[in-house]
Amino acid sequence: MNREDFEKLKEKEKILKEASSILRVEDKDLPRVLKRFLKETEEMKTKIDERNRGEDKKL
Repeated sequence: MNREDFEKLKEKEKILKEASSILRVEDKDLPRVLKRFLKETEEMKTKIDERNRGEDKKL
C-alpha cells in the first residue's frame, strides 16, 4: 500500500467514525442501521403520499 492509498483509507475511516458517532452506533453496525433508516423513511413517505391522495379525493 502506497502513501496515497493509506491517506485515502485514513480519510474513509474518519468519515465512518464520524457517521457512526452521529448515529450513536458502532462502526460495524452503521450499514445495517442506515439500511433500516432508509427503509423507515421510504415507508413514511409512502404513508404520507397515501394520506395526501386521500385528502385530495375529499376536496
